[in-house]
Amino acid sequence: MNQEILETYFPGLLVKKEDREKCENYLKLKGIERYSSLYFALKSKTENEIDYELLSQHYRYDVKLRRALHKTISFIEIAMRAAINNAYFDQHIQLSKDRWMSELSDLFCIEYKPEAMVKKKINRLFVDRKIETISLFELLENCDMQVLNSIFLLLDSDKQKEVFDNDFEHLKENLDALRELRNCVEHHQLLIIKSLKKTWSNGEWQTSLQANVQNAINLSPKNARKNLKKLLNSCLVIEESENRSEENTYQLLPAFKVYFENVE
Repeated sequence: MNQEILETYFPGLLVKKEDREKCENYLKLKGIERYSSLYFALKSKTENEIDYELLSQHYRYDVKLRRALHKTISFIEIAMRAAINNAYFDQHIQLSKDRWMSELSDLFCIEYKPEAMVKKKINRLFVDRKIETISLFELLENCDMQVLNSIFLLLDSDKQKEVFDNDFEHLKENLDALRELRNCVEHHQLLIIKSLKKTWSNGEWQTSLQANVQNAINLSPKNARKNLKKLLNSCLVIEESENRSEENTYQLLPAFKVYFENVE
């Protein structure tokens, strides 16, 4: 494989002879800079030498973790939509193109003052679909999480608590952090190298990967949390068809390992 690329983008990386072809193939398929960014993220957390196998294990773990988080965050999004729709489904709400902001304000009995980007996104729904009215259900089914969060926060606390038992003082920030995590997952960005948003948990702000995943669990429906934690823990297993053992577990640096204790 190209020694110049290794020396420039992976200085100090150990690549065994039997791994060279595999390494070269992955760099072609995944991108030199993508793998290089991961390599330097690992180097920033350890003084030990890094070999290709360790680098590859972190990459494969990140893929599995994102897949599990997709399912986790889907639970939350659907539960949020359900809370809003269930509160008003019998009113057959129709929102008009010109008055949807005031109509939502009237519905929730609180002035809806969405950010400029949210306004643009909702207006876009009317334009793209060439419609003059849209039901509340259709709006929620077709909006992104930024719009969904802004509408969910209009609910009174009793209805919010039907979904979350989160720290309501910082619900807006925690939902925003969840949205950022979701976008990373949906756009296939490496979580290990991503600077994630701050979340509020246990009386302090945190930005680590573990903290952001914990925030996703905290915002999940309560009766789903145990299984979701098990799902996220299972990402550590290399071959899912085999029993968990040290040989069948990704060997990760502590900063990049997400794990929940006592979920059995």
